[in-house]
Amino acid sequence: MKTILVVNGEKYWKDILPAYNVVQKSIQHTSWILKSGKLHVADAESVVQPDAILWRVGAIKPTELQRTALNLIELAGIPCVNSPATLKIGYDRLSMLATIKSLGLPVIDFNVVTKSTHLKNIKIDFPFVVKVGNYHGGYGKVLVEDAQKWQDIKDLLFVTEYYITIEPYIKYVRDIRYIAINDKVWAMSRKGKFWKANIETTDFEEFAPEESLVNDLKRLQNAIKADIIAIDILEEENGKLHIVEYNDIPGLSGFTDELKYELAAVLTRALEH
Repeated sequence: MKTILVVNGEKYWKDILPAYNVVQKSIQHTSWILKSGKLHVADAESVVQPDAILWRVGAIKPTELQRTALNLIELAGIPCVNSPATLKIGYDRLSMLATIKSLGLPVIDFNVVTKSTHLKNIKIDFPFVVKVGNYHGGYGKVLVEDAQKWQDIKDLLFVTEYYITIEPYIKYVRDIRYIAINDKVWAMSRKGKFWKANIETTDFEEFAPEESLVNDLKRLQNAIKADIIAIDILEEENGKLHIVEYNDIPGLSGFTDELKYELAAVLTRALEH
């Protein structure tokens, strides 16, 4: 029986892939060994030699171990969804945003400084959003609503060594996710408890994808050679759309189980051919 290693992620993959020995490990607790061209992954519980990898490392801090692991997967030639080359493009938020901009897609305008002392040179109307570094899942992100709060935030940012992104706050009426797996596309609107999109989500509603956004998503998918990809979009009351980011390890919450089986099929096809 062939072994599929699921790195982080959801706990249901053993049920989705019953014909395989599915082993799940958290990247935070693993060691990676490339020996005679064969990849071995170890943690306190076991050592496995995977035949394929499902990479589901989501909303945690990006680390050098993650990049090293992706390089080792690539060197071993093991099927991985998404591919290490694709995942490394989106590893840093700035390279992800640069990819979106290079395709002419409507990403939110943003400013970046590498030292907080240069924030005084950024002029932007309140309210706006500040994000520190390369964290996922809404971490390191704050809404600045007035001058007093901005002064406090700038004092706090003085101690960071990460780059700082500043962008206008979009007063949105819909938080939308489009997701593509292989050649299929789904769309969903979401509602959260607070101002951050895709955080503390309480309501999900699937709807028929719009052709223009499907085409944009497909262009992006082809550009980075992704098996699975999502774009998160904010829609204003006037209908204007803003792409917040793309996600090459998107969560599947709120969608039907069909997506889980489609994603599993992508991996098993790569494994068996």
